[in-house]
Formats: sequence, C-alpha cells, structure tokens
Amino acid sequence: MSLVLPSLLWTLLGAAPTASDPLCAGRAPCQVVETLHGGKDARGQPLRVVRLDLGWFSSDDAPEEKGRKFGAGRRAKGSLVEDDCAASEWWLVSPDTSQLLLAVCNDGYGSAQKGEDVVKVKNGLFSHVQSGGDSQRWLHTRVWRLSPLERVREGHVNFLMGQDDVEDRTAWDFSTLQGSRFLGPETCQDGPFAPNKRTLPYLPRVPLDAAYVDEGWKRVGLGTCALQAKNVTLGKLKGARDASLKALLVAPGTLILEVRDNLWVGTGGKTWREEDHLELWLGAKSPEALTGCGKPEADERLVQWGISITTGLVFPGYGPPRGELGVERVELRGKSGELEGYRLKLTLPGRFAGIGIAYNDSDESGKPERTLATSPLKFSRPETLNIVRDVPRAEGTCVVRGQALEVVVAPPRLQGLEVAVLPSGPSPSVAHGR
Repeated sequence: MSLVLPSLLWTLLGAAPTASDPLCAGRAPCQVVETLHGGKDARGQPLRVVRLDLGWFSSDDAPEEKGRKFGAGRRAKGSLVEDDCAASEWWLVSPDTSQLLLAVCNDGYGSAQKGEDVVKVKNGLFSHVQSGGDSQRWLHTRVWRLSPLERVREGHVNFLMGQDDVEDRTAWDFSTLQGSRFLGPETCQDGPFAPNKRTLPYLPRVPLDAAYVDEGWKRVGLGTCALQAKNVTLGKLKGARDASLKALLVAPGTLILEVRDNLWVGTGGKTWREEDHLELWLGAKSPEALTGCGKPEADERLVQWGISITTGLVFPGYGPPRGELGVERVELRGKSGELEGYRLKLTLPGRFAGIGIAYNDSDESGKPERTLATSPLKFSRPETLNIVRDVPRAEGTCVVRGQALEVVVAPPRLQGLEVAVLPSGPSPSVAHGR
C-alpha cells in the first residue's frame, strides 16, 4: 500500500515522478513531479507545463542570480533549518521546443520558513502564487497567458499572521490598465481625520504619440484604454446611461476625459457649481504616501478647478490653484445627431503626484444630484486621490483601432530558452511596501 499510494497521487496530479524526461538529462538530481495541460498554441499544437524538482542548494552554493536554468551544486537532500533552498523549475513544452517559465529556490522566503510556490494552469493561463514573510506575511500573485506569452495580472498582499485584516493590497491588470491599491486603517490620535479603509484606483499614464495628443484625441475615443470612474460619492446612478466618466493621462501633463450623460444642464457659466461640471483635484504628494491622520500639512494641500461641461469655462476652486489650466473639448454625438457627451483635453499646470476627477450631474434640480469620481474623493483630502501609474512600454501601450484606443500588451523580451519568462521577483510597481 505504501508503494501504490504515491503512484496514485502522482497520477492524479498529471504525471508520475521520473528522471527520464529530456528536461532532466544530465541534471541529477532531477525529477518531473507534475505535468499540467496548457491548452494549445496559435497553430493548434498542444502545450504542457512541466515542473521539475531539482533538489537542494546549500546556503554556500545557492545561486545569487535567480530566473535561470539551475546548474551544478545541487544535492538530493537539504533542510530549511540549515538555510538550504529547494530548487524547482516550470517549463512550457510544445512539440517543437521547451521554454523555461519560472525558476525558484525556496529558502522559506522569510524567518517564518513557511514560504510556498503554488502554480496552477487553467484555460491557457499560468498562475504563480508565492508566499513568505515572518509575523508579517505576504502573498505575491502573477498570471501569464501561455500563447501568446504575455502578462495578464499581478498583485501583492501584506497581512499579519493570525489576523484577517489586510494591511496592504495592490492589483494590476495589464490587459485592461485597471488596478488599485488597498490601504488598511491607520491608528491616529486625531481619529476623525483618518479614513477607514481606502481603495485607491490607479490612473494610468500611457505616453502616446504627438499626433494623438495634438489632434487625434478629437476623433479617437478612449475605448478600453482608460480608467472608468466607479466611485459614486453623492447620490445614486439611475442607470447605465445616467452618467459616465473615463480618464487617461497621455503625457506627463495631459489628461483626456470622456463624459457622457442623458441630460445636460448649463447656466452659461454663471453658476458653475449648479450645472453639470467637472472637478479636477491635484496633489503634490502621492496619496499612498499619506496616512490621512490629521489635517494635511502645507506641502500636502490640494488645489481644485471647476470646469463647466456645457461651456468649457474654467473656474478656480479650493486652494486657490496657481497656474493656468488649459481646456479643449469636442462634442460626442450619436448616430442620429443627438448630443451624448464631451471629450476634453486638459493641459495641467505644474507637477503633481496625486490626481482626482469628479463629474457632478445636476439634471434639472439646479444642484448636483450625484457625483461620479475616479477615486473615493473627499473634499480637500489628499489621501483620497488616484495614484498615478506610469505604464512602461515594456508592459504595453494604447493603439488606435478604428475610432477608439485599445490596450496592447507588450510581448516579453525573451533572453533565451533557458532564461525564465517570469522574473524571479515581483515588479517594483506592484509590490509596494508601507
């Protein structure tokens, strides 16, 4: 029975442990301990993900550079207690070739020595969850598409062992440019100023070519390449057509907005607070660096502009703001010629690290009935703005497809079949610390 059970277990996992696979040739100690179905590639050929158990490295022989095919210096037995690390590799195998996906050497990933690497393959997606830490634990998740090879999602979580409350969580979807950072509550002496728990959406900044920034924005919609405002900070949305707001930074100081509504209310710019209007808030510090404890310091204070939707006129608000805010706008009309919304190009004054945009929908009441914002915006509070996330070209960009922008994920820069596709550690822009 003791011999049958392990064989049955490996059968259920998808493979029996074996050292005869070509991936193990000349690499003892080496065993194939798992084979997972990876779907099919673009030519319809079957894909497999093969996991190799490559034994242990001693603390003296452990390789400094992770993310490559492991070489010599391994032995069959080891122990975390002795600061050894367990070597594993995951390979993407097709009938034509084999590509190293991931190489890890698990040394416990922290003083608690409870670190793990959990890999799953489903619907053509490869997910890797790595955990570690000490009394403060962390989880890092990465999801990649196997064909074509490209990033899909990434996230990081910090929490205290034995407690349910999450201290910090980040998430980013490369295919949609959507993501957020969750910050747990701070313990403040002046509690009334402290927020409860904050989930701050990222506002993506994707550098686009001069042709789009100068004139193309007038004809090309934001499409899927933008942050969709989902925070209703006042009132309620009556339906999908009631109001919507999209935002995208397309240059260091250039913001494109799309506002749609089913009823437009204007006063000719005389009383902008009582008509349909936008609020733009800028902060000198990123909101993730702020606790929300106490009143904002002098160098943390926000400035605000009001923008009349129906006229495009700009009004100084809280602050007071300095510099000139440039506003251009075009009408968005439906197939029958009806006015559906406006697309605006804002040229922002000065430098900023936090930003928030809100659309105030007045309908017919003469005052805002609902406010739709890109973040959980609170008046004058810098810790409630959006976090600006610069999207490097190595991750992806936005391209014009038809009459709208579309996200295109950048393919990985493969450095060779024996260099792992997935980096050995988390992306700095995703794995934040506090």
